[in-house]
Amino acid sequence: MTTRPPTRPSESDVDLGGPIEREGHETLLPSVTRSVLSVKTYVGADPLADAVPPLVPVKQILDDHRGEGRPRGARTGDVIGGRYIVDGQLGRGGMGRVLRVRHQALGKAFALKLIKSVIATNPKIREMFYREARLASALTHDNICSIVDFGVDEDHGLFMVMELLDGQTVHQKLRQSGKLSPKVACDIMWQVGDAVRFIHSRQILHGDIKTENIFLVRTAAHRRMIKLLDFGLARADLGRTEGIDGTPEYLAPERIDGAPASQASDIYALGIVFWELLTGTMPFSGELVDVFRMHREVPVPPPSQHCDDPLDERADQLISRATAKDPGARHPDVQAFMYELRALMGMLGMDQGGRRRVAPDAARERRELDHRVKAAAEVFGAVAIPMASVDPTGRVRVANPAFLEFLGVAGDAGGLELRDSALPEVYPGLFEDLHEVATKRRPIKRVIYLNEGGDRVVEAAVVLSAAPSGAEVTAGEVHLVLHPLRALLG
Repeated sequence: MTTRPPTRPSESDVDLGGPIEREGHETLLPSVTRSVLSVKTYVGADPLADAVPPLVPVKQILDDHRGEGRPRGARTGDVIGGRYIVDGQLGRGGMGRVLRVRHQALGKAFALKLIKSVIATNPKIREMFYREARLASALTHDNICSIVDFGVDEDHGLFMVMELLDGQTVHQKLRQSGKLSPKVACDIMWQVGDAVRFIHSRQILHGDIKTENIFLVRTAAHRRMIKLLDFGLARADLGRTEGIDGTPEYLAPERIDGAPASQASDIYALGIVFWELLTGTMPFSGELVDVFRMHREVPVPPPSQHCDDPLDERADQLISRATAKDPGARHPDVQAFMYELRALMGMLGMDQGGRRRVAPDAARERRELDHRVKAAAEVFGAVAIPMASVDPTGRVRVANPAFLEFLGVAGDAGGLELRDSALPEVYPGLFEDLHEVATKRRPIKRVIYLNEGGDRVVEAAVVLSAAPSGAEVTAGEVHLVLHPLRALLG
């Protein structure tokens, strides 16, 4: 068996029959054994590459900290993004100021967040800003604040436009009124849990769940409605945590030790929030080093020990499990968290575990979205052509079974590195191509020849293309597809 190019047969010699039979079952491509790289071909530009604002803003937005062109503070009457007129300021946060604005043409009011210039100068922060804004703007849920627009203004810098909410944050409510009744706390947690369950089902993490990011909306029907805010955007202000992103009082122990946000760390934060709602205080507070030590070493005390009124022991059990030091000991997902919460709400005599009526149109729209997401996953998993999404270094985030079979890998794609597979041996320029596609956003096509043994050879195309900039999950990654072209004789 050699690695030389196979002899090119004439068209009359080419086997254009069906899929190749191997080991008693049908497959479109043989497992990787050997191939010879042929010519590289650019196959056109990504049609979605220009569909989102560039990561390098106009005038380099801050001229590399020199002060030239530094965004100035927006004032009443200023126009941001060419279409939003500033009416006044709503508040300030870790990321910057929140303004009340009107759309110049529509006259509709929105909330607009202007990002601090000291944050916006960081290219990684700008990239994260766009990524998080795309993620949030793609989500439709009753309990998630809608992102309607985002971009960069030449005079004012990065901005994000959200629906304008009337009300206050849960954090403000607790400061004004103290702890909440168990029924009110459970109702809020049910809505927050449903929002987090929804984003997790889309493979999205929040990373900064806290009472400051839970907004209590005043509604005409006087029904309690919450909106979850800021999908990780507050994580940009890292100064006081020396590079650990998140809000210290809600951080899971593993995140303090440097692990990234995960579903388990979001569940930990839900447990801390529930404790705060029931007691009106934080389980751990004080100097940063002390807060981190307690998250690592001290079990979260039962909230019943800090409540004057009797509290069902199920609340203690729920919070204890959600805030376990070991991520594996927490609820396996938010659905399990909500299942226990429903049982607690049933003990409190609340309506069927807090389930609320949803308008028929909204319910139908959510079902249709769920079906589309599930259908996409089913098609991706069942298609016989090897497909995967990888980062520019070759780490596989997701791959269909055909791709794993092609590499001869058992199990799933989690943690798979292409460097550890046989693919680089038969595709020597793989990593250079991955980097080029990710940076230049121009797809590349390679033609390779795969030998199964003997005289059996398959000519196949390898197509690398940058994920659309607006992709919810795979933005910044490279999509890799292998497609058989024809069978040849060696």
